[in-house]
Amino acid sequence: MFVCVCNAYRDAEICEVARSGVRCARRAYMALGGGPRCGRCLPFAQGLIDEVHGEGKGGAPARALAAPRAGAAGAAACSAGAG
Repeated sequence: MFVCVCNAYRDAEICEVARSGVRCARRAYMALGGGPRCGRCLPFAQGLIDEVHGEGKGGAPARALAAPRAGAAGAAACSAGAG
């Protein structure tokens, strides 16, 4: 499934990068060849990355908890130096 329509990044690609150790959606995008454009997909991408690292919130799949707009989740992880 496409996660980022602007860059045509798929969930499998983001999860593969996360399995390599990346914990930040923005850094995952850079590893795939380009940073986010509009940013609306970052919370969902971060949710996928969190699932890979077993960091879903409250046992619920993180992708179900992702906000529809770019927000603090992805930005906080990047600014904290994660991934």
